[in-house]
Amino acid sequence: MSEHAAHSYPEGEVKELCNLTSQGDEHAFTRLVDIHWNRVYSHALAYTKSTQRAQEITQDVFLKIWKKRLILAEVDDFKSFLFILSRNQVISAMRKKLRELSAEDPGEIMEEVMQPDMQVQFKEVYEIVLKGIEQLPPVRRKVFKMSRLDGLSYEEIAQTLNISRNTVKEHIVLGLNFLRTYVHTHSDQMLTLTVLGAIVLCSGEK
Repeated sequence: MSEHAAHSYPEGEVKELCNLTSQGDEHAFTRLVDIHWNRVYSHALAYTKSTQRAQEITQDVFLKIWKKRLILAEVDDFKSFLFILSRNQVISAMRKKLRELSAEDPGEIMEEVMQPDMQVQFKEVYEIVLKGIEQLPPVRRKVFKMSRLDGLSYEEIAQTLNISRNTVKEHIVLGLNFLRTYVHTHSDQMLTLTVLGAIVLCSGEK
């Protein structure tokens, strides 16, 4: 990887680089990486507190962009697009770490992903959310897990389940409404609910 630029570039140049990347121009893609690498890396590092994990997340973000490069020509605000993609990748990495360590030491899980004073609260509320998801009707539960836990887009879910995108959206909205109420009635840890909202209830496509 080349040295990554720290300063900003004109939106017009970024838009042109997106257009060229969507056509398979590897040089343009490298320029996009150089321009935005530090921003993604800093975002990942702020959440993971691990330089190695932040590096891996940043690499995964740009790998996903390259794999989905055909859609870049339609992206009007690349910074917002990149922020959402980065946020989702951070969330995915944190969930993966939780799953990997869940059978070992729950305390270690929380030490890896959160500040100490929030670890126990987060674990409790996260388990409540998972239980709440299981209370959803079968199809809604499947749609919700595919969206929030597996990170699939509405379009990908619709194609997989052979339903419309609007139906997927309706399941997600109803699922979120139920889970917000469910968690609220099963926990009084409001600070943890805020964190959990960023990870489960408010993540994903709108």
